[in-house]
Amino acid sequence: MNDPNATITLPAGSAIFEEGEPGTVAYLIVAGRAAIFLRRDGIEQPLAERGPGEIFGEMAILDSGPRPTSARAIEDCVLVPISEAQIENRPLQADPILRLCLGVVMARYRDAIALLKPHAPAVTARPVAVEPSPALKADFQAAISVVMMERALRRALDRNEFELFLQPIVRLGTETLAGFEALIRWRHPEQGLVPPMTFIPVAESSGLIVEITEWVVSEVGRIMPEIMMAALQNPGAAEGPLFLSINVTGYDLARASFPAMVAEMLRSTGIAPATLKLEITESTVMRDPAGATEALSVCREAGMGIAIDDFGTGYSSLSYLSKLPITTLKVDRAFVRAMLTTPCNRKIIQTILVLADELGIPVVAEGIEAPAEAAALAEMGCAYGQGYLYGCPVPLADTLALIRNWKAAGGDAPQIAAA
Repeated sequence: MNDPNATITLPAGSAIFEEGEPGTVAYLIVAGRAAIFLRRDGIEQPLAERGPGEIFGEMAILDSGPRPTSARAIEDCVLVPISEAQIENRPLQADPILRLCLGVVMARYRDAIALLKPHAPAVTARPVAVEPSPALKADFQAAISVVMMERALRRALDRNEFELFLQPIVRLGTETLAGFEALIRWRHPEQGLVPPMTFIPVAESSGLIVEITEWVVSEVGRIMPEIMMAALQNPGAAEGPLFLSINVTGYDLARASFPAMVAEMLRSTGIAPATLKLEITESTVMRDPAGATEALSVCREAGMGIAIDDFGTGYSSLSYLSKLPITTLKVDRAFVRAMLTTPCNRKIIQTILVLADELGIPVVAEGIEAPAEAAALAEMGCAYGQGYLYGCPVPLADTLALIRNWKAAGGDAPQIAAA
């Protein structure tokens, strides 16, 4: 019954939990009704009823106490379990005042329940059934979607359903390979390939992003030797060792163990630290500049590269360029796509390139789709380019084939359609 990995169907009359038990699971009601009650001298004292769209059993998790009441299905019920970890992660991210208010509400609710216990004077209570408002129903549906996604992500980790796709990054002008950006994809057994924008926000809010990033780092350690070997089989493809970029989040950088985890992967695999770049968005850096600087500095000291992704779309970041251990700037594709038709965008790119040159930081232009864009960027002094002109993100097998067949200079680089 307390298995958080399966939807529960219970017949009417089934016990759901008992007063005094540890509270490790709460429930969302999809169908049916449940009674919440106390027992006084062997007689059930009804407190409330819960129906579709309502949650119950959360109180023992929120204040880490025992179950204050008992619950039973009064109709055939379909319940979605919500684990202790799923609930606890939300209050921890909330504002401290909100957490305090929540604690006060929980304490007052337990006080009210205590009045109905055997040692308290008898009171009369009637079952309370409240019709959820449209807004509450919408929140319920959203909560169901998030819970289901979290459970699916957990299964995906357990079943190794994630996969790294790789997109080439080239040296503009010579069009030799410089490296690849590793982009996570979820190969769902029923929905097919799921893009990261669909599941990464849920992974971050639930805390699962920690395990997903650990998987990415481990997978990089597995595939990097194959990429290097493919490059050796085609010496003209690259001018030096290829690098691999991975995306990290603020949640990753907030973990004190993150730099050591990545460093341990590099040590155990023998991969040169300089061939690994950590990409973090400008907006993520600005949410906690001091924390990001500290974590990234440890990684940089270990020899890894640091790239600021989507540069130019954040705010107040220029003052931190001298403090962050940046080795690469990536210009957002929005500027690149409009640079040939919008003079303002071209000037923004030129300004970024001048700034980067003064700081001694190379620039990668993202979203290149046309040869004219690549030529203009090379003329302005942009070092690297990335985009569909050179290749879509593809699985490892296609990436290895691309490296072995890559022809530098002259625009003859092979393109592989997105999988």
